[in-house]
Amino acid sequence: MKIDSPSSITPREASIRLEWISTRILPGVAVLLLSIPLCQWAGSNLPNGIVPAYIIYMMIVIVLWSMYMAVQYAFVGIAQTWKNKTHACNNQTATNESTAQKPVFLLEAMPVYNKSESIDTVCEAENTEEVSEAEVTEVARMVEIRELPKENHTSSTYQQGIDDFYQSQAESQKKRIQTIHEYILYIMSPFVYEEDMDEFCTDLLRFAMDHNYRPEVEWKRYKTKLSSFDVRHMVWSIATRLGLGKGKVYSNDDCACYIERRFASLCVTASGEPLSHNTLRNLTVTSNSDQIHCDYPGKDGLLFHIPLQLGGEKG
Repeated sequence: MKIDSPSSITPREASIRLEWISTRILPGVAVLLLSIPLCQWAGSNLPNGIVPAYIIYMMIVIVLWSMYMAVQYAFVGIAQTWKNKTHACNNQTATNESTAQKPVFLLEAMPVYNKSESIDTVCEAENTEEVSEAEVTEVARMVEIRELPKENHTSSTYQQGIDDFYQSQAESQKKRIQTIHEYILYIMSPFVYEEDMDEFCTDLLRFAMDHNYRPEVEWKRYKTKLSSFDVRHMVWSIATRLGLGKGKVYSNDDCACYIERRFASLCVTASGEPLSHNTLRNLTVTSNSDQIHCDYPGKDGLLFHIPLQLGGEKG
């Protein structure tokens, strides 16, 4: 068996061996020695033969060793807790001293305050006593007070831009629909009965709000005879104010599809044959019998040439 010489043992190994001697070997010997008289005392007080002597001895050894280990770990836990508390107090004191040596700005002061809330109450009391009223006044004077943007400033501005854009679009759409409604009421009043006008306008306004809308029912009630030229001119006047042409919202095909469904009985030849789709696509073609003419937009691109709107358009 090789025995290490004292010079070959490192300080760490020496510390471990000393710890084992002081916390395991010596207490173990003491427990064994103390168990002998306790075992004799128990044997003399218990009835003869009720419990064997070796069992009494083992029970006493186990109880004494358990008590020793419990007390040892309790003291170790208390010592460790006290050590951690002392270390935290020292760190907090050092932090406060370093903070007081330089200007404290608003963004720096907030994290320091939040961290201090997690320190033990005793440390808070000690630190409070160390900071004088003059130091508090000086720190407050050095805090840079400025109007900082809120965290959600960017997101709120972004959302406000979206809301304002769509609100503006909705207001423009409402104005266009109202202007078109006034035009239909005025231009169709000689040809549609007053009690039917709401229904007639509603269908046209649906087309004005959706270029893909296709009516399912043909309109047949008229006060006076109309031609396909008249309804083509009316639909063109409406569509051109909503964007009619290549690359725009409305196309000539959209208008022709609406006309041949809504005004089917008007879109026939002299012999009664239905007009072709290509014929109805020509929305601005004229004839000698036209009663409704194309209303070309003015400078504003929206208003119609009717008495109700003439005052709002110049030139």
